[in-house]
Amino acid sequence: MEQGLREKVGQLFMVGFDALEANDSIKRLIREKKVGGVILFRRNVHTPEQLSALCRELQDINAEVSDEPLLIALDQEGGMVMRIEQGVTPIPAAMAFQEAGSVQACEQLTHVSADEMRQIGINMLLAPVLDVNNNRLNPVIGVRSYGEEPATVIEYGLAAVRGVKSAGIAATAKHFPGHGDTAIDSHYAMALVPHDKERLRAVELAPFREAIAQGVDAIMTAHVVFPAFEADTSVPATLSKAVLTDLLRGEMGYQGTVISDCLEMAAISEGVGIPQGAISTLLAGTDIVLISHREAQQHAAIDAVLEAVEQGRIPLARIDEAARRVHELKK
Repeated sequence: MEQGLREKVGQLFMVGFDALEANDSIKRLIREKKVGGVILFRRNVHTPEQLSALCRELQDINAEVSDEPLLIALDQEGGMVMRIEQGVTPIPAAMAFQEAGSVQACEQLTHVSADEMRQIGINMLLAPVLDVNNNRLNPVIGVRSYGEEPATVIEYGLAAVRGVKSAGIAATAKHFPGHGDTAIDSHYAMALVPHDKERLRAVELAPFREAIAQGVDAIMTAHVVFPAFEADTSVPATLSKAVLTDLLRGEMGYQGTVISDCLEMAAISEGVGIPQGAISTLLAGTDIVLISHREAQQHAAIDAVLEAVEQGRIPLARIDEAARRVHELKK
């Protein structure tokens, strides 16, 4: 039972490491903790050939301990958020499509980029951004958004979703319920969106609602507080059952995979802390817990979740539900 539980819990974590080849850190996490996913950054990338070899090496290591492949993901949004640039087709930032290109061009070029990622060995893109960029003081979204109006974000953002999905890899809409109307970067502090439910449904939630209708594979959470849905203003969406279960699953009817934004961002790591953050986000309704950088924190979070399940603080049914969604995503 315990070994099976360890494997189930491990499947719910996506982790990163700092090397161009599989190092001891990621080998331990795959072999010992049975993690289900790996996130790659520029620190892991030199050339398409090298990255392809790395993806194959990671899958080979995983095959020693699991019958299911790893999810291998990266943020390849375009513009300033591209983890690999040399030797692949460059794509512009989201806002550039809206300013200078057509919806059709957005879908076609996103498809080309996603297909190149698939050929390299990536099977999940943490893109596109479906945040509505309606706060000119926003320090983190900006040109990563397709526009300032929900209709524009829907038109171009869903074209990007189609482009990714048609390439045969998973598309991830982010950052739910919306990181556009903030003046704070959640990498560094907690942000809050103060609007009422009616406004949020009309603006922030609209692109996600359409993406759900179109069958988006995954949705990434925002470390942002939404008092209209979560009464406790110390609880960001990533940790809120009211947001991830009642709103996203219940009201909006989403049945796909939910992935947290990275728990090492200050809004979580300097708040409840990463181990408790992992417990809380799973209880809230997340299926994949993202911890991108530090091995000690990755191990601590996985161990904390295991302990919480064994003590009954996380129902086994919640782990089973999340593991089923991860399994379906991998299929």
